Amino acid sequence: MKQLLEYIIPNIVNHPEDVVISQESAEGVENLSIKVNPEDMGRVIGKSGKVIKAIRQIGRIIAIKRGLRVNIDVVDEKNQNTPEMVEAVE
Repeated sequence: MKQLLEYIIPNIVNHPEDVVISQESAEGVENLSIKVNPEDMGRVIGKSGKVIKAIRQIGRIIAIKRGLRVNIDVVDEKNQNTPEMVEAVE
């Protein structure tokens, strides 16, 4: 899952060198955190959250296929993270 985000996120931002994706796994749940340059937050989230929702949907589809659950979170340096966390379930 991390590899997917490492491909998608740097290709949609203006500062790909600032992209940091971290992954933690525990009991069948993958928690992925995306950190980007503050100038790129709008690009990753998109208008009305459409971009991040699409990325989360792709992650959900892959997770279901693998029998996992996934949380994809965009970390905001100021607020620590975005309020939405999407979880895919079997």
